[in-house]
Amino acid sequence: MKKLAILLFLILISFNANTTENKIILKVDNDIITSLDIFEEINNLKFFNQNLRNINNEEIYQIGLNSLINYKIKKQEVLKYFNKIEIENKDYIKSIIENNAKKLNFKNISDFKKVLKEKNINYENYEEKIKVNILWNQIIYSKYNNQLKVNEIELKEKIKRQNDNKKSFNLSEIVFQIENLDDLKDTYETIKSDINKLGFQNAVLKYSVSNTSNEGGDLGWVDETLINNKILEELKAMSIGSITNPIRIPSGFLILKVKDVKKIETDLDIDQEVKRLINYEKEKQLNSYASMYFNKIKKNVKINAP
Repeated sequence: MKKLAILLFLILISFNANTTENKIILKVDNDIITSLDIFEEINNLKFFNQNLRNINNEEIYQIGLNSLINYKIKKQEVLKYFNKIEIENKDYIKSIIENNAKKLNFKNISDFKKVLKEKNINYENYEEKIKVNILWNQIIYSKYNNQLKVNEIELKEKIKRQNDNKKSFNLSEIVFQIENLDDLKDTYETIKSDINKLGFQNAVLKYSVSNTSNEGGDLGWVDETLINNKILEELKAMSIGSITNPIRIPSGFLILKVKDVKKIETDLDIDQEVKRLINYEKEKQLNSYASMYFNKIKKNVKINAP
């Protein structure tokens, strides 16, 4: 895929974005990706992820191409289950867009739409991507909800034991997959090199197959109660800003970055804390299932240059 991306990049750099010509660059099954699609995607990614402005054209092209391919695959799968890309709960979509706008320091959606137009970013396409993600998550939930397992009693006991000296870790993740275990060391070194060169968030966009890739891999604050003991010991020994070695998980391999650490207040409502951690654990399991499911369907998708 990387060789194909480089080849297509060399084709695309001769293309003038201001021309009316629009070339087909790639086919994802029967769905095409054009040169204008890629320019628009790169424009979108740079707007919503300002760190991308500092990396070279070849890298941003590959990130944009991967982003479009993943979107096309998800959209195709969504249309197998739904007649159209539409969400009944308009307020839910509005709340997501409002939150995204606030993250970029916009006061309201009107100002947000105005700037998107100025930046030549199609608001309808942006909104459709949000809808596709919502419907995708609905598919994952319907398929795997009955398989979610959280031991509430064990979790409550663990909270009580650790309540006096418990920590929380602000984490980001990259979940990646390899076809051959022999490639693990080289793949990890490549990702680590790109983390140093591009920054962790940009490496997330380039490599991660997790649902969190849309948020730069951000996991937020994770209580140590929810962390595997072996991983927890590694995190406790790490300095802020460092990353873990690859960790085997059901959906592939995981790299964690420690962004910050804090001690949790001991005066907790244990029942409320248990409910919060149960929801977090279920969401984590669903993300893992989503990564596995995406990898499964991607293997059956034909991705070729025309």
